[in-house]
Amino acid sequence: MLFPFKVPRKGQLEAIAAAREAFARGKRFVVIEAPTGSGKSGVAVTLAREASSAYLVTAQKLLQDQYARDFPELALMKGRANYRCLVAPTHAAAAPCIAGRKFPECDDCPYFCAKEAAMAASGTLLNYAYYLTELNYQGGFGPRELLVLDEAHNAEGALMSFVEVSFSDAQLRRVGIGEALPVVLDENEWFEVAEDLVPLFRSRRRELEAQLKGARLPTETALELLAHKGWLESQLARLELLAYSRDEENVEWVALRTSGSGGQSVTLKPVKVAAFAEELMFRFGERVLMLSATILDPPTYLRSLGIDPGDAEVITIASDFPPENRPIYPRPVARLTRHHLERDLPKLVHEIIELLEAHPEDKGVIHTHTYKIAAYIARYLPKRHAARLVTHDSAEGREAALDKHLRSRQPTVLLTPSMTEGIDLPGDLSRWQVICKLPYPYLGDPQIARRRELDPAWYDWRTCLTVVQAYGRSVRSRDDFAVTYVLDADFGAFVRRQRARLPGWFLEAVQG
Repeated sequence: MLFPFKVPRKGQLEAIAAAREAFARGKRFVVIEAPTGSGKSGVAVTLAREASSAYLVTAQKLLQDQYARDFPELALMKGRANYRCLVAPTHAAAAPCIAGRKFPECDDCPYFCAKEAAMAASGTLLNYAYYLTELNYQGGFGPRELLVLDEAHNAEGALMSFVEVSFSDAQLRRVGIGEALPVVLDENEWFEVAEDLVPLFRSRRRELEAQLKGARLPTETALELLAHKGWLESQLARLELLAYSRDEENVEWVALRTSGSGGQSVTLKPVKVAAFAEELMFRFGERVLMLSATILDPPTYLRSLGIDPGDAEVITIASDFPPENRPIYPRPVARLTRHHLERDLPKLVHEIIELLEAHPEDKGVIHTHTYKIAAYIARYLPKRHAARLVTHDSAEGREAALDKHLRSRQPTVLLTPSMTEGIDLPGDLSRWQVICKLPYPYLGDPQIARRRELDPAWYDWRTCLTVVQAYGRSVRSRDDFAVTYVLDADFGAFVRRQRARLPGWFLEAVQG
């Protein structure tokens, strides 16, 4: 047994044995659903150690770092921008070597040293973005016996981000293409525009190659041109995939157009990514182990990734966290749908004031689901309460806000629309939390609207997934405790509708 801990948690050894047996019976995919804090990492690392070679892929770099601290035998690999350059005050993604200039120090380049170690290791830690880019486009890494996808409910979203195509007037100007995007009235015309961009992108790429080859450019200029060339190559690969999938595999795509002072911006997305999962993600593992706290609905989950149910085994681990340590209190004070939002936001703020006063010495987290709700709460809380808030107004400020909350000795409260997963707030880091609004996916995105139309179960599943993930941020062990308040007035009806999809350990914590 290569189990990494002295004392296993309840269900860990049973899950390992069940996964091992399923693979032995010829199942290619094993999906393990285990609650937050149940020790999924121990299961993942045990099976990775038993394989001759393995990739272990996580959703976020923070989770990579956590794995690397706990299991130092795993080789950690991230993108170039995470490694410093030894010859210039920059990172490896903007280093002089990219422009063809080499120095003696380059032999000890942290990025390439880490990559060599990661390729040679039997177990390698990657994040989804780097894994998809590196294995599909860059080369060096090859297939392995076992592919472990941690936080596997994020696999579909990672594939969507990888294959979607975005271009804008500002981006075209930046890379030296003078033509602006046309004004079109029919969404389908954007796919014709995308097709017309291909020869423009190829021509501009050839021009950049000639400039880089034929002249002695300053390093900064060469790096800028290389960045433009890289963007064009990335877009061409995605446009090729788009055209092939629409023409040969009948994959449906949608277009989202926005406009602003810089001109138009367009994003093209497939309605579903199931057709891409095997070629872009799964083919690099002879066997695939997938772990998450929120599988919830196995048929819908497997369908979203194009996995044949007959080729998969789903294993469920029950929670042994006492429900009295993690109660959920519905406090139905506000309807925060589009039609009621403005009317009910003051009611939401009033309730949050009461909760802040009920937990004056406790750290906590308030999940708002949207930046608009977060901004309203921050603006209208009395100063004596607003002083406790740690918040952010964009994705760029997320990590700084989290770090401030973790380091502060004061009873700070995170106010955030984007920390429903991927963060740990054990013990006194969060003794209470609030879910302001049921986190339905945004129907203003045409991909989500069309997906809901084709597969309503998927839409409900994604909402349940986010609720359960948010709930799991604060109670991280059997002896930990925290209280969760749900302020959305529709929560009771939601629980009744989704009772068959929500896990039993979640339902048993709901009070009243």
